[in-house]
Amino acid sequence: MPILAITLRTGLITLNILAIAAIAGIVAFRILSVRRQPVEKTPQNLATPLEDDVMEGRKLERSLRWAFTFSLILAAGLPLYWLVEPARQDAAVVGFDERAVERGAVLFANETMPAYEGAKSLLCANCHGADAGGGAAPFVVTPAAQGSTTARPIKVSWKAPSINNVFYRFDDSQVHNILVYGRPGSPMPAWGIAGGGPKNDQAISDLIAYLHSIQISPTKAKATATAAPSKYKAEQAGSVKIAESNLATATATLADLPADATTEDRTAAESAVSGAESALARSKARSVEAKNASEGQLLFETNCARCHTKTWSYFDPSNPLIPDLPPAGSGALGPSLRGGSVLLQFPGTPIDDSTTPGFQKQYEWISVGAAVNKPYGVRGISSGQMPHMGLFLTKAQIESIVRYERGL
Repeated sequence: MPILAITLRTGLITLNILAIAAIAGIVAFRILSVRRQPVEKTPQNLATPLEDDVMEGRKLERSLRWAFTFSLILAAGLPLYWLVEPARQDAAVVGFDERAVERGAVLFANETMPAYEGAKSLLCANCHGADAGGGAAPFVVTPAAQGSTTARPIKVSWKAPSINNVFYRFDDSQVHNILVYGRPGSPMPAWGIAGGGPKNDQAISDLIAYLHSIQISPTKAKATATAAPSKYKAEQAGSVKIAESNLATATATLADLPADATTEDRTAAESAVSGAESALARSKARSVEAKNASEGQLLFETNCARCHTKTWSYFDPSNPLIPDLPPAGSGALGPSLRGGSVLLQFPGTPIDDSTTPGFQKQYEWISVGAAVNKPYGVRGISSGQMPHMGLFLTKAQIESIVRYERGL
Protein backbone atom coordinates (compact mmCIF):
# COMPACT_ATOMS: atom_id res chain seq x y z
CA MET A 1 0.00 0.00 0.00
CA PRO A 2 2.82 2.57 0.65
CA ILE A 3 4.12 1.86 -2.88
CA LEU A 4 0.64 2.46 -4.26
CA ALA A 5 0.40 5.71 -2.31
CA ILE A 6 3.75 6.87 -3.63
CA THR A 7 2.71 5.93 -7.18
CA LEU A 8 -0.56 7.87 -6.90
CA ARG A 9 1.30 10.88 -5.51
CA THR A 10 3.75 10.74 -8.37
CA GLY A 11 0.87 10.44 -10.84
CA LEU A 12 -0.91 13.47 -9.41
CA ILE A 13 2.26 15.52 -9.53
CA THR A 14 2.83 14.47 -13.15
CA LEU A 15 -0.77 15.32 -14.05
CA ASN A 16 -0.40 18.79 -12.52
CA ILE A 17 2.83 19.39 -14.37
CA LEU A 18 1.20 18.38 -17.66
CA ALA A 19 -1.78 20.65 -16.97
CA ILE A 20 0.48 23.62 -16.22
CA ALA A 21 2.51 22.90 -19.34
CA ALA A 22 -0.68 22.74 -21.42
CA ILE A 23 -1.95 26.05 -20.04
CA ALA A 24 1.42 27.67 -20.65
CA GLY A 25 1.42 26.29 -24.21
CA ILE A 26 -2.05 27.70 -24.92
CA VAL A 27 -1.07 31.11 -23.55
CA ALA A 28 2.10 31.12 -25.62
CA PHE A 29 0.22 30.09 -28.73
CA ARG A 30 -2.29 32.87 -28.20
CA ILE A 31 0.45 35.43 -27.77
CA LEU A 32 2.58 34.29 -30.67
CA SER A 33 -0.29 33.76 -33.11
CA VAL A 34 -1.83 37.23 -32.86
CA ARG A 35 -2.66 38.42 -36.35
CA ARG A 36 -1.23 41.73 -37.53
CA GLN A 37 -4.53 42.70 -39.11
CA PRO A 38 -7.16 40.77 -37.21
CA VAL A 39 -10.60 40.53 -38.70
CA GLU A 40 -13.07 42.53 -36.72
CA LYS A 41 -15.80 40.46 -35.14
CA THR A 42 -19.30 41.56 -34.52
CA PRO A 43 -19.87 42.49 -30.87
CA GLN A 44 -21.72 39.83 -28.93
CA ASN A 45 -24.66 42.12 -28.28
CA LEU A 46 -25.09 42.70 -32.03
CA ALA A 47 -24.29 39.16 -33.25
CA THR A 48 -27.04 36.93 -34.51
CA PRO A 49 -27.81 34.40 -31.79
CA LEU A 50 -27.74 30.68 -32.50
CA GLU A 51 -30.93 28.98 -33.46
CA ASP A 52 -32.81 27.06 -30.80
CA ASP A 53 -32.19 23.70 -32.49
CA VAL A 54 -28.45 24.42 -32.38
CA MET A 55 -28.43 25.70 -28.80
CA GLU A 56 -30.55 22.80 -27.54
CA GLY A 57 -29.03 20.24 -29.84
CA ARG A 58 -25.35 19.99 -30.79
CA LYS A 59 -24.06 22.63 -28.34
CA LEU A 60 -26.06 21.32 -25.40
CA GLU A 61 -25.05 17.73 -26.15
CA ARG A 62 -21.38 18.69 -26.25
CA SER A 63 -21.66 20.44 -22.87
CA LEU A 64 -23.46 17.44 -21.40
CA ARG A 65 -20.80 15.07 -22.73
CA TRP A 66 -18.06 17.09 -21.04
CA ALA A 67 -20.06 17.24 -17.81
CA PHE A 68 -20.59 13.47 -17.93
CA THR A 69 -16.87 12.89 -18.58
CA PHE A 70 -15.78 14.98 -15.61
CA SER A 71 -18.45 13.38 -13.41
CA LEU A 72 -17.01 9.96 -14.29
CA ILE A 73 -13.53 11.20 -13.38
CA LEU A 74 -14.76 12.46 -10.01
CA ALA A 75 -16.79 9.29 -9.41
CA ALA A 76 -13.74 7.12 -10.06
CA GLY A 77 -11.15 9.42 -8.47
CA LEU A 78 -12.74 10.07 -5.09
CA PRO A 79 -13.14 6.39 -4.06
CA LEU A 80 -9.58 5.74 -5.27
CA TYR A 81 -8.33 8.67 -3.18
CA TRP A 82 -10.25 7.44 -0.12
CA LEU A 83 -8.84 3.95 -0.65
CA VAL A 84 -5.23 5.14 -0.80
CA GLU A 85 -5.39 7.97 1.76
CA PRO A 86 -4.87 5.83 4.94
CA ALA A 87 -1.81 4.19 3.41
CA ARG A 88 -0.51 7.57 2.27
CA GLN A 89 -0.82 8.92 5.80
CA ASP A 90 0.93 5.88 7.25
CA ALA A 91 3.68 6.20 4.65
CA ALA A 92 4.06 9.89 5.52
CA VAL A 93 4.51 9.05 9.22
CA VAL A 94 7.01 6.30 8.43
CA GLY A 95 8.87 8.61 6.07
CA PHE A 96 8.97 11.36 8.69
CA ASP A 97 10.41 8.96 11.28
CA GLU A 98 12.94 7.53 8.83
CA ARG A 99 14.20 10.97 7.89
CA ALA A 100 14.49 11.89 11.59
CA VAL A 101 16.55 8.73 12.20
CA GLU A 102 18.79 9.56 9.23
CA ARG A 103 19.44 13.06 10.55
CA GLY A 104 20.05 11.69 14.05
CA ALA A 105 22.55 9.17 12.66
CA VAL A 106 24.51 12.03 11.12
CA LEU A 107 24.56 13.90 14.43
CA PHE A 108 25.66 10.81 16.38
CA ALA A 109 28.35 9.63 13.95
CA ASN A 110 32.11 9.95 14.08
CA GLU A 111 34.70 9.57 11.31
CA THR A 112 34.50 5.77 11.32
CA MET A 113 30.79 5.69 10.45
CA PRO A 114 29.17 6.03 7.00
CA ALA A 115 26.73 8.70 8.23
CA TYR A 116 29.54 11.03 9.31
CA GLU A 117 29.44 14.61 7.98
CA GLY A 118 32.19 16.91 9.14
CA ALA A 119 30.02 20.02 9.32
CA LYS A 120 27.10 18.37 11.14
CA SER A 121 28.22 15.39 13.24
CA LEU A 122 28.55 15.89 17.00
CA LEU A 123 30.89 12.88 17.41
CA CYS A 124 28.75 11.19 20.09
CA ALA A 125 30.22 7.87 18.94
CA ASN A 126 33.69 8.95 20.07
CA CYS A 127 32.59 8.56 23.70
CA HIS A 128 29.69 6.10 23.56
CA GLY A 129 31.04 3.81 20.84
CA ALA A 130 30.02 3.44 17.20
CA ASP A 131 27.45 0.84 18.29
CA ALA A 132 26.46 3.01 21.29
CA GLY A 133 27.54 0.14 23.53
CA GLY A 134 29.68 2.34 25.78
CA GLY A 135 33.19 3.67 25.66
CA ALA A 136 35.46 6.22 27.26
CA ALA A 137 35.89 9.98 27.12
CA PRO A 138 39.00 11.99 27.98
CA PHE A 139 38.42 14.26 30.95
CA VAL A 140 40.45 16.51 33.20
CA VAL A 141 39.65 16.49 36.91
CA THR A 142 40.34 19.99 38.17
CA PRO A 143 41.75 20.82 41.61
CA ALA A 144 38.34 22.20 42.60
CA ALA A 145 36.69 18.89 41.65
CA GLN A 146 39.26 17.12 43.83
CA GLY A 147 38.41 19.37 46.74
CA SER A 148 41.91 20.81 47.05
CA THR A 149 43.27 24.01 45.53
CA THR A 150 46.81 22.64 45.76
CA ALA A 151 46.06 19.44 43.84
CA ARG A 152 47.27 18.94 40.30
CA PRO A 153 44.80 18.52 37.42
CA ILE A 154 44.46 14.85 36.50
CA LYS A 155 43.80 13.62 33.00
CA VAL A 156 41.51 10.58 33.23
CA SER A 157 39.46 8.28 31.03
CA TRP A 158 35.78 8.66 31.91
CA LYS A 159 33.65 5.55 31.46
CA ALA A 160 30.90 6.66 29.08
CA PRO A 161 27.73 4.55 29.52
CA SER A 162 26.11 2.43 26.86
CA ILE A 163 23.14 4.20 25.27
CA ASN A 164 21.90 1.41 23.03
CA ASN A 165 19.80 0.49 26.07
CA VAL A 166 19.12 3.99 27.38
CA PHE A 167 15.32 3.73 27.02
CA TYR A 168 15.29 0.76 29.38
CA ARG A 169 16.55 3.20 32.04
CA PHE A 170 15.01 6.54 31.09
CA ASP A 171 11.91 7.73 29.28
CA ASP A 172 11.92 10.15 26.34
CA SER A 173 11.57 13.28 28.49
CA GLN A 174 14.52 12.26 30.68
CA VAL A 175 16.72 11.53 27.67
CA HIS A 176 15.65 14.85 26.18
CA ASN A 177 16.74 16.69 29.33
CA ILE A 178 20.08 14.87 29.43
CA LEU A 179 20.79 15.84 25.81
CA VAL A 180 19.66 19.42 26.30
CA TYR A 181 21.36 20.14 29.64
CA GLY A 182 24.16 17.55 29.68
CA ARG A 183 25.65 16.11 32.86
CA PRO A 184 27.47 18.87 34.79
CA GLY A 185 30.80 17.71 36.17
CA SER A 186 31.20 15.04 33.49
CA PRO A 187 32.35 14.99 29.84
CA MET A 188 28.70 15.00 28.71
CA PRO A 189 28.08 18.53 27.39
CA ALA A 190 24.82 20.38 27.00
CA TRP A 191 23.71 20.07 23.39
CA GLY A 192 20.40 21.94 23.54
CA ILE A 193 20.04 25.69 23.19
CA ALA A 194 18.23 25.90 26.55
CA GLY A 195 21.26 24.29 28.22
CA GLY A 196 23.74 26.57 26.46
CA GLY A 197 24.46 24.18 23.59
CA PRO A 198 24.26 24.66 19.81
CA LYS A 199 21.31 22.45 18.83
CA ASN A 200 17.61 23.26 18.57
CA ASP A 201 14.73 21.00 19.59
CA GLN A 202 14.51 19.46 16.12
CA ALA A 203 18.10 18.22 16.32
CA ILE A 204 17.53 16.86 19.85
CA SER A 205 14.39 15.05 18.61
CA ASP A 206 16.40 13.61 15.72
CA LEU A 207 19.01 12.25 18.14
CA ILE A 208 16.28 10.67 20.25
CA ALA A 209 14.75 9.10 17.13
CA TYR A 210 18.14 7.63 16.21
CA LEU A 211 18.69 6.26 19.71
CA HIS A 212 15.29 4.59 19.55
CA SER A 213 16.29 2.94 16.28
CA ILE A 214 19.44 1.32 17.73
CA GLN A 215 18.05 0.02 21.04
CA ILE A 216 18.98 -3.59 21.71
CA SER A 217 16.30 -6.17 22.43
CA PRO A 218 14.89 -6.60 25.96
CA THR A 219 16.45 -10.05 26.13
CA LYS A 220 19.89 -8.72 25.25
CA ALA A 221 19.51 -5.80 27.67
CA LYS A 222 18.75 -8.19 30.53
CA ALA A 223 21.59 -10.51 29.51
CA THR A 224 24.04 -7.59 29.43
CA ALA A 225 22.95 -6.42 32.89
CA THR A 226 23.24 -9.96 34.29
CA ALA A 227 26.73 -10.36 32.84
CA ALA A 228 27.94 -6.96 34.11
CA PRO A 229 28.99 -8.15 37.63
CA SER A 230 31.26 -10.85 36.17
CA LYS A 231 32.71 -8.32 33.75
CA TYR A 232 33.32 -5.95 36.65
CA LYS A 233 35.19 -8.65 38.57
CA ALA A 234 37.33 -9.37 35.51
CA GLU A 235 38.15 -5.67 35.14
CA GLN A 236 39.31 -5.46 38.76
CA ALA A 237 41.46 -8.55 38.31
CA GLY A 238 42.84 -7.07 35.09
CA SER A 239 43.87 -3.90 36.90
CA VAL A 240 46.20 -6.03 39.06
CA LYS A 241 48.06 -7.23 35.97
CA ILE A 242 48.31 -3.66 34.67
CA ALA A 243 49.62 -2.46 38.03
CA GLU A 244 52.20 -5.29 38.10
CA SER A 245 53.36 -4.31 34.63
CA ASN A 246 53.58 -0.65 35.61
CA LEU A 247 55.62 -1.54 38.69
CA ALA A 248 58.00 -3.67 36.65
CA THR A 249 58.49 -0.83 34.18
CA ALA A 250 59.05 1.75 36.93
CA THR A 251 61.50 -0.56 38.74
CA ALA A 252 63.45 -1.19 35.53
CA THR A 253 63.58 2.52 34.79
CA LEU A 254 65.02 3.21 38.26
CA ALA A 255 67.55 0.40 37.91
CA ASP A 256 68.68 1.64 34.48
CA LEU A 257 69.43 5.16 35.68
CA PRO A 258 73.09 6.00 35.10
CA ALA A 259 75.29 6.69 38.09
CA ASP A 260 75.56 10.34 37.14
CA ALA A 261 71.78 10.83 36.91
CA THR A 262 70.51 14.08 38.35
CA THR A 263 68.84 14.20 41.73
CA GLU A 264 65.61 15.26 40.04
CA ASP A 265 65.64 12.25 37.70
CA ARG A 266 66.39 9.83 40.50
CA THR A 267 63.70 11.36 42.74
CA ALA A 268 61.16 11.13 39.92
CA ALA A 269 62.05 7.48 39.23
CA GLU A 270 61.84 6.59 42.93
CA SER A 271 58.49 8.38 43.18
CA ALA A 272 57.22 6.40 40.18
CA VAL A 273 58.21 3.13 41.86
CA SER A 274 56.55 4.17 45.12
CA GLY A 275 53.38 5.16 43.28
CA ALA A 276 53.35 1.93 41.30
CA GLU A 277 53.72 -0.09 44.52
CA SER A 278 50.79 1.75 46.11
CA ALA A 279 48.72 1.26 42.95
CA LEU A 280 49.48 -2.46 42.96
CA ALA A 281 48.43 -2.82 46.59
CA ARG A 282 45.25 -0.88 45.89
CA SER A 283 44.49 -2.93 42.78
CA LYS A 284 44.89 -6.17 44.69
CA ALA A 285 42.60 -4.91 47.45
CA ARG A 286 39.94 -3.87 44.93
CA SER A 287 40.19 -7.20 43.15
CA VAL A 288 39.76 -9.14 46.41
CA GLU A 289 36.82 -6.92 47.40
CA ALA A 290 35.11 -7.50 44.05
CA LYS A 291 35.74 -11.25 44.26
CA ASN A 292 34.13 -11.48 47.71
CA ALA A 293 31.37 -8.92 47.10
CA SER A 294 27.71 -9.82 47.45
CA GLU A 295 25.40 -9.81 44.47
CA GLY A 296 23.79 -6.61 45.75
CA GLN A 297 27.14 -4.83 45.97
CA LEU A 298 28.17 -5.93 42.47
CA LEU A 299 24.84 -4.86 41.01
CA PHE A 300 25.18 -1.55 42.83
CA GLU A 301 28.66 -1.05 41.37
CA THR A 302 27.51 -1.76 37.83
CA ASN A 303 24.20 0.11 37.92
CA CYS A 304 24.20 2.72 40.68
CA ALA A 305 27.75 3.72 41.61
CA ARG A 306 28.16 5.93 38.54
CA CYS A 307 25.77 8.44 40.14
CA HIS A 308 26.09 7.64 43.84
CA THR A 309 29.87 7.23 44.27
CA LYS A 310 32.12 10.16 43.40
CA THR A 311 35.02 9.43 41.00
CA TRP A 312 33.61 5.97 40.14
CA SER A 313 33.32 6.85 36.46
CA TYR A 314 37.04 7.43 36.05
CA PHE A 315 38.61 5.54 38.94
CA ASP A 316 41.47 3.26 37.93
CA PRO A 317 43.16 1.47 40.84
CA SER A 318 46.27 0.83 38.72
CA ASN A 319 46.82 4.56 38.17
CA PRO A 320 48.60 6.04 41.22
CA LEU A 321 47.73 9.60 40.17
CA ILE A 322 44.01 9.02 40.69
CA PRO A 323 42.89 9.26 44.33
CA ASP A 324 41.23 6.24 45.90
CA LEU A 325 37.49 5.78 45.71
CA PRO A 326 35.43 7.27 48.52
CA PRO A 327 33.05 4.92 50.37
CA ALA A 328 30.45 3.32 48.13
CA GLY A 329 27.24 5.30 47.90
CA SER A 330 28.70 8.44 49.47
CA GLY A 331 27.14 10.62 46.80
CA ALA A 332 27.99 12.29 43.48
CA LEU A 333 25.37 13.27 40.91
CA GLY A 334 22.92 11.40 43.14
CA PRO A 335 22.61 11.87 46.92
CA SER A 336 24.56 10.01 49.56
CA LEU A 337 23.03 6.69 50.58
CA ARG A 338 25.18 6.18 53.65
CA GLY A 339 24.74 6.79 57.36
CA GLY A 340 21.12 5.67 57.48
CA SER A 341 19.90 8.22 54.90
CA VAL A 342 18.18 5.46 52.93
CA LEU A 343 16.27 4.33 56.01
CA LEU A 344 15.15 7.89 56.67
CA GLN A 345 13.65 8.03 53.21
CA PHE A 346 12.33 4.45 53.23
CA PRO A 347 11.91 3.44 56.89
CA GLY A 348 11.26 -0.11 57.97
CA THR A 349 12.79 -2.82 60.14
CA PRO A 350 14.26 -5.32 59.85
CA ILE A 351 16.09 -3.46 57.09
CA ASP A 352 16.37 -6.56 54.87
CA ASP A 353 12.71 -7.60 55.21
CA SER A 354 11.19 -7.27 51.75
CA THR A 355 7.66 -7.26 53.15
CA THR A 356 7.98 -3.94 55.00
CA PRO A 357 6.41 -0.83 53.37
CA GLY A 358 9.75 0.98 53.32
CA PHE A 359 11.48 -1.87 51.48
CA GLN A 360 8.62 -2.07 48.99
CA LYS A 361 8.66 1.70 48.36
CA GLN A 362 12.41 1.65 47.82
CA TYR A 363 12.02 -1.28 45.45
CA GLU A 364 9.39 0.67 43.50
CA TRP A 365 11.60 3.75 43.44
CA ILE A 366 14.47 1.79 41.88
CA SER A 367 12.30 -0.32 39.61
CA VAL A 368 9.85 2.28 38.29
CA GLY A 369 11.08 5.62 39.56
CA ALA A 370 8.90 8.72 39.64
CA ALA A 371 8.24 11.52 37.18
CA VAL A 372 9.78 14.91 37.80
CA ASN A 373 8.29 16.73 40.82
CA LYS A 374 6.37 13.61 41.87
CA PRO A 375 6.76 12.36 45.47
CA TYR A 376 8.63 9.24 46.57
CA GLY A 377 9.48 7.78 49.95
CA VAL A 378 9.20 10.12 52.92
CA ARG A 379 8.83 13.64 51.54
CA GLY A 380 11.10 12.90 48.62
CA ILE A 381 10.52 14.90 45.44
CA SER A 382 11.80 13.43 42.19
CA SER A 383 14.17 15.51 40.06
CA GLY A 384 13.48 13.26 37.08
CA GLN A 385 17.12 12.12 36.90
CA MET A 386 16.79 8.77 38.67
CA PRO A 387 16.78 5.91 36.13
CA HIS A 388 14.31 3.05 36.44
CA MET A 389 15.73 -0.46 36.32
CA GLY A 390 12.71 -2.71 36.24
CA LEU A 391 12.94 -3.23 32.48
CA PHE A 392 16.37 -4.88 32.51
CA LEU A 393 16.90 -6.18 36.06
CA THR A 394 14.90 -8.96 37.64
CA LYS A 395 12.89 -8.55 40.85
CA ALA A 396 15.49 -10.56 42.76
CA GLN A 397 18.34 -8.42 41.43
CA ILE A 398 16.63 -5.18 42.41
CA GLU A 399 15.85 -6.58 45.86
CA SER A 400 19.56 -7.37 46.22
CA ILE A 401 20.41 -3.75 45.46
CA VAL A 402 17.80 -2.56 47.96
CA ARG A 403 19.25 -4.77 50.72
CA TYR A 404 22.77 -3.54 50.00
CA GLU A 405 21.76 0.13 50.01
CA ARG A 406 19.76 -0.25 53.23
CA GLY A 407 22.87 -1.61 54.92
CA LEU A 408 25.22 1.19 53.91
